[in-house]
Amino acid sequence: MEKNGVKYYFSSMNKWQTKDLPIPITILALLVSNASDKIEELTSIPSMIVHYIALGLMLIPLYIWISGWLKNRK
Repeated sequence: MEKNGVKYYFSSMNKWQTKDLPIPITILALLVSNASDKIEELTSIPSMIVHYIALGLMLIPLYIWISGWLKNRK
């Protein structure tokens, strides 16, 4: 029974994930967001600006995912 549940879990995840989704950009945004205080110390860029840049990076994969979903919907 457990093997069928695991197969169902991974098969249902495939419809939410695409190969075109830029996961490294999302990871970079999370790293930039976590290091915003250190970036502020090193570059004198306010941490709020760094957070906005990270938010912009995180919106790129979201845009790609939603636009792909809208194209493939029937």
